[in-house]
Amino acid sequence: METGTSIYAVRTTIGQERSVTDLITTAVVGETDVWRCPFCREEFSTEKATKEHMSSCKKKKKKKGKPELVSKNQLLGRVKAILVPETLRGYVFIETTEFRDVEIAISGVPHVRGRVGGKVSLEEIDKFLAPPPAAEGISIDDVVEIISGPFKGERAKVVRVDAGKEELILELLDSPYTIPVRVHADFAKIVERAEKKEEPAEVVGEKAEGADTDAFDDDDSFWAHEEEEEEE
Repeated sequence: METGTSIYAVRTTIGQERSVTDLITTAVVGETDVWRCPFCREEFSTEKATKEHMSSCKKKKKKKGKPELVSKNQLLGRVKAILVPETLRGYVFIETTEFRDVEIAISGVPHVRGRVGGKVSLEEIDKFLAPPPAAEGISIDDVVEIISGPFKGERAKVVRVDAGKEELILELLDSPYTIPVRVHADFAKIVERAEKKEEPAEVVGEKAEGADTDAFDDDDSFWAHEEEEEEE
């Protein structure tokens, strides 16, 4: 994140995050300033181009004038990034210099349900920006189907999870030999979860003296503001 910018959250209709992002992007970089020649009323995208035209404009004659600014893209150079996390549905994040830029960017955009009050820290959305490890959610004794490689289509039981290498050590269920097979977690699809052993009930009592408390106040999180200032 650049110095002097902040991240703000915008709520969208679930499933329409990409279309909202495309429209905001068009508003940010797809539109240019519009300048007009005061003599012939022809329009240009920059003041420099307008001045160059004015010097040889056939309708200039002996008239004097300056380039006229018809409209200006207020977001150009101000919005630095638009984030669309794959694992967080219904939200788009905008990094910009001021909160008013968000109002301008989402004005008239379909499928925008409103903006969320407050700023968003990188720590709050970092986990949504990086894809989860391939082996996450796979446990020993789970039954998986191998979806790629020489054992494609085979069912196997997980005997070990190598999270560091994102690999699984499997035993093929239909093989007469119990030969361990090493497969990347991306090539395994869970078809049956292992039965979890019930943990003994934990005795509920008072928190021990000196126990750690949450260092982060929920009121500081942008999630605490998600119902604020919602637009219908």
